[in-house]
Amino acid sequence: MTATRESIAIGSTAVVVAAFLGVLGYYLVQPGYSQTRLVFFIVLGGLAVLGAAGVIFQRERVAVSGAGGLLVVGFWQAVLWVYIVPVVVVLFAATFSMLKDRSSDPIIH
Repeated sequence: MTATRESIAIGSTAVVVAAFLGVLGYYLVQPGYSQTRLVFFIVLGGLAVLGAAGVIFQRERVAVSGAGGLLVVGFWQAVLWVYIVPVVVVLFAATFSMLKDRSSDPIIH
């Protein structure tokens, strides 16, 4: 991956995941707090961080696992879809750009 494309992928992933964690923190303290919500948000935040770590450290399987898990687990929380879907899209796009660059690099094969 070129330095510019890598910087854009890592930077956008970090910003989007940090914003998502902020949204989870905001919704956590809203009326109706329960232990179930806390556990669910910890799982969602953990999957987002896992996906971001995969992008940052260029581990495609980790990034796809985090994004896919976030999509599957977040599917049941319709209120958060507007926040979950952009995170998943950014994680998949960053991972796809890593895969695209790796497949054209003759040294890696």
